Amino acid sequence: MAANPIGHIGAENRNRFQLALAVCLLGFALTYLFNAVGRVTVQAEEQGVRLMLNQFRSALVVKGAEAMLANEDLEQLRGLNPAELLDTQPLNWGGDCQGTDTEKGSWCFHTEKHWVVYTPRSAEARVRITGESPENSAGNGSLAWQVEPEYTTRANGKTPRAVGLKLTRVKSGQINRNEGRD
Repeated sequence: MAANPIGHIGAENRNRFQLALAVCLLGFALTYLFNAVGRVTVQAEEQGVRLMLNQFRSALVVKGAEAMLANEDLEQLRGLNPAELLDTQPLNWGGDCQGTDTEKGSWCFHTEKHWVVYTPRSAEARVRITGESPENSAGNGSLAWQVEPEYTTRANGKTPRAVGLKLTRVKSGQINRNEGRD
């Protein structure tokens, strides 16, 4: 019996189809995997920033309480570098960022403006950290916070009284380190 040439061609096409199907499935799986890794990376960056801000805020609560117990004027602590209050500096702390570009994903302190600055790794991370919509977000610009006294309003129209220190985000959050805010 002679081999049927049509059967041989059909087997080759079947093998090619299986190979093409396997390559397509692998491509979809890799695309999904890379997208998932990107999302998790952005979530991890957001959590890292929130944890660092919480550490700064906790240190400011202690510093504010110490200053109030010593009858110090909290206004003198405006613009304080909160990283100096921590026992150990963060691993991604760049020190003074005045006049230099910082690495993405790092923190620094702008000594002239008295701002704590964070440079997000991506525009997507910036959107997640700030909670702004992508249309209102200003790209990959740095984010900045400043230490300020926190005041309480009193009844009967009396002057407000300082009750501690807080970390507030600079309105635009964008910094041109050489010339100030954008």
